[in-house]
Amino acid sequence: MQATLHWICAGACALVLATTTHAANAADTSVSSPTTPPRPAKAHKPEAPTLTHRLQAICSAADLNHDGNVSLDEFHQDIVQSWHSLGPDAEGYVDLSQLGQLPRIGKGQLRRLAAADKDGDGKLSFKEVVQARMAYFEAADVDQNDMLSLQECMAYERQRRRLPQ
Repeated sequence: MQATLHWICAGACALVLATTTHAANAADTSVSSPTTPPRPAKAHKPEAPTLTHRLQAICSAADLNHDGNVSLDEFHQDIVQSWHSLGPDAEGYVDLSQLGQLPRIGKGQLRRLAAADKDGDGKLSFKEVVQARMAYFEAADVDQNDMLSLQECMAYERQRRRLPQ
């Protein structure tokens, strides 16, 4: 987010500087005018977030008090919030076939949610989601202190995705 803001600000500054310089040159009659009109300064495109930035965002999303660690309590709260964002039906289930139609659900997330469907009924219960998420927490919490540090989370995400450490 900060990198995106940086590039947007840099692009805006470059555009203002180029416009100001062009206006000053046009007002100064001693400066020869080019035969073709100057091209406007290209605004810098914000760089796409790197994998590291995406992993940091994933790992810090549940860090509610922003101390750099996700406590077990924060993780539980994140599970509940995540469950509600999936939109369970009146009976308390989430239909996996409908999740694929949501633009905010990526293919990887959909695969992980489908893997959480232990009874294979095509629906997720809250219990199935809790079990899957707690298995994640336990696997990522290498030092077993009931806290996930950003480093533990990132290392686990890299391992899970089979990326170099």
